[in-house]
Amino acid sequence: MRASIFHNGRFTVGDFPLPELGAWQIRVRPIANGICGGDLSAVAHTDEFLASNAEAKQDTFLFDKDRPLVFGHEFTAEVTELGPDVTEYAVGQKLFVLPWVADAAGAVRCLGYANEYPGGMSTETIAGAGMHVPLDEDVDPVLAATLEPIATGTNGARQTGIGAGEGALVTGAGPIGLGAVVELVARGADPIVVSDPSAVRREIALAYGATVAVDPRETDPVAVWRDLAGGKRLHVVEASGARLLSDLIASVPPHTVISVVGANAEPEAIRTMTAVVNNITLKFVCGPVYGETRYEGVWRAYEHLRAGRYDPALMVTAYTGLAGARAAFEALRPRDGATEQVKILILPDLDTDELLTPQQAGFASALHAASS
Repeated sequence: MRASIFHNGRFTVGDFPLPELGAWQIRVRPIANGICGGDLSAVAHTDEFLASNAEAKQDTFLFDKDRPLVFGHEFTAEVTELGPDVTEYAVGQKLFVLPWVADAAGAVRCLGYANEYPGGMSTETIAGAGMHVPLDEDVDPVLAATLEPIATGTNGARQTGIGAGEGALVTGAGPIGLGAVVELVARGADPIVVSDPSAVRREIALAYGATVAVDPRETDPVAVWRDLAGGKRLHVVEASGARLLSDLIASVPPHTVISVVGANAEPEAIRTMTAVVNNITLKFVCGPVYGETRYEGVWRAYEHLRAGRYDPALMVTAYTGLAGARAAFEALRPRDGATEQVKILILPDLDTDELLTPQQAGFASALHAASS
């Protein structure tokens, strides 16, 4: 099978070996794959990324940096073959893939961070046979690849415990932060302040229902929230992945809840006494939370998609093929603290190494058309 292969700091397109299909596994053909902030970190800060996961004792995200790797853990796919004992899925079925697989030793690996199992930046891969979201026939399987960051943001917002009429601040309006906005709007939060250096990302946050969106390089988002909130309790979703916790703890009002879904592999120091004196609640959120038997965040994200609570086409700012991986990763890396790209989708069947605009790729939203 063909894949975009990362090795020795470079992306190339070539053939990649695929393990034999085993019991409780499915073979799938990736349709569309999103690039995650974790992927950017794994490329730019490989040692820190691996050290963080080793420290967490998480084999799931560990890989051998000296061997070839195929990225991609947020993707949709079509089922092409069922392994022994698989009855939950059918050949030809389209899925939003939960990117897990058990390797030969029985360890659970995340597709995209497993040297033996390619991720979604490929023409074929193997996944575990469970927890995936079957896509309804009227759901575009390309745009459904946005579900993973929306699910992560949704998860972060849910874990703040925010209710209708309560106020929120979202730091970072990348795909995860936008997912938090979608969930906060659905929960009736008010006001919702969003902070991001990118004008494009702020515009999308407003389109998704944020009350106001500010550039933190020019305006203090906590001060804006104080002016709008009228003494309400603050609920923060930290989705930027920047080292903001120390500054947030020092600036938010007492009894603030901070839910962190933007991961940073570099160490950050915080002054715990400040947080203790102000009764700050810190939560760190990833995937299914304690007590869940399935990843409820992704099913909630799918509910948002099916209900039309967000336009998935709006957050996808570029499309490319396997050969465009290098350009896509470079375009998503912030320059001077910002990037005007939001979500870039890699389509394995698209024969190009260029970044195509939504209009060129045929996935433009109404807002894309108005701004062109």
